[in-house]
Amino acid sequence: MRIRAARGALTVGKVIFWLVIVFVVLFALRLVNASKHRARNRERTAGRTSEVGAMTRCVDCGVYLPSADATAGPRGPLCGDAKCLERAGVGSRKPRD
Repeated sequence: MRIRAARGALTVGKVIFWLVIVFVVLFALRLVNASKHRARNRERTAGRTSEVGAMTRCVDCGVYLPSADATAGPRGPLCGDAKCLERAGVGSRKPRD
């Protein structure tokens, strides 16, 4: 009886051992993959230049847009949408593309 119990415990111990080994290997692979992913992201973002200017809000519709793209209106910056320009009375300017 004791021999069978000892063999059963030994078998369970081996299974647990191999499960731990598998999980350790998977965890190590995940760490390696994560570090490679971070390195790739650093390379991508290092090549980019920040060309984003200050943002402004259209006084008529509330849309945020770059200040360089805003149209000057009597009450403040406008987004350039035909309806916004019409409501603001800016005139017959064409909306920007």
